[in-house]
Amino acid sequence: MYRRQLITFLRRVAPLTVLTIPPMNPIPTPEKPLQKPSHHDPTGGFRNPWPSCHMQTLWSAFGLMKDWRMSNTWKLPPKEERVQVVEMDWEKIKNPSADGSIQATWLGHAAFLIQIEGVNILCDPIFSHRCSPFQFMGPARYTDPPCKIEDLPKIDVVIISHNHYDHLDLTTVKALERDHPHYYVPLGNKSWFAPITSSVTECDWWDEHVLELPGKAKVRIACTPCQHFTGRGLHDRNQTLWSSWAVIGEKGRRFYFAGDTGYRTVNKGADETQVPICPAFKEIGAKYGPFDLACIPIGAYSPRWFMSPVHCSPEDAVCVHKDVKSKRSIGMHWGTFTLTDEDIREPPLRLRAEAERQGLKDGEFGVLQIGETISVGV
Repeated sequence: MYRRQLITFLRRVAPLTVLTIPPMNPIPTPEKPLQKPSHHDPTGGFRNPWPSCHMQTLWSAFGLMKDWRMSNTWKLPPKEERVQVVEMDWEKIKNPSADGSIQATWLGHAAFLIQIEGVNILCDPIFSHRCSPFQFMGPARYTDPPCKIEDLPKIDVVIISHNHYDHLDLTTVKALERDHPHYYVPLGNKSWFAPITSSVTECDWWDEHVLELPGKAKVRIACTPCQHFTGRGLHDRNQTLWSSWAVIGEKGRRFYFAGDTGYRTVNKGADETQVPICPAFKEIGAKYGPFDLACIPIGAYSPRWFMSPVHCSPEDAVCVHKDVKSKRSIGMHWGTFTLTDEDIREPPLRLRAEAERQGLKDGEFGVLQIGETISVGV
């Protein structure tokens, strides 16, 4: 009986391992050479340099068998109880306001169309059915994209937070070549794009670049830290960097994209209020905040003891919102793929409860329907 359960578990979980199982070694402890930033691993690749991130061991991964409630992971609620996909407001999208506001459209998961001062930016776009190396296996969408890539206005910029399959999608990147956008990516990712495009700027944390487009406003794009990991296969763990991003318009409007991130490591039995938190978000808020709008992950957090180093819970997300000094935030990284164990309806409910508990204003941090557009910052 146990053997049959083990085989069933491994068959179901194997496609997710590239996406959801954190690196299997603790962060290195030797002091780094002075000429290298602390997030550059002396042995090669990159690391999270804070006490807030302590990765689980390989042995701990087998503990998932006991804690992973397969009914939540594999049995979806009725379609009417899932996040809704709405018709997009094409008039607003194709004719964004010129009043200096930031316009955001949720395309599902962590994908957004951000329109700021005439510049069209895509964040972590994925339009494929599966976030996997293969389209015949791996996590599949349970909500469709709200449009096709060819429906979108001309894309000027694409920012990528890291190379996991639910954030960097080959089919989508190839399709976007119709517009020849410029990509901003963390260190180590440029070579992946080489067969498709050379219009790529590779960035380390705290690097800044000013993008000037003919007939459009200048935007300043800053690569900022977050707490995560990378890898698209079995042998490239943390060989490329992960990041969040800040975008500042010429008129001063500020947008923050948190990418995929954890906030603290909460081991079994630990008091969440007593463990170290990631200091990077307060540093980002001090340097680039306050932000008019932020997109912050709220899903893929269960089991908490295993996912907390690399994925925010809704409660963590509210803390990030406050740390980066966001005036308004949208919850993302939920509602599209089943990656972890929580009920897919749970993240926005917990977010709403935590926002109320921490005294946020009504509408200060919430969620959108897939395809919905909002304007902020006027």
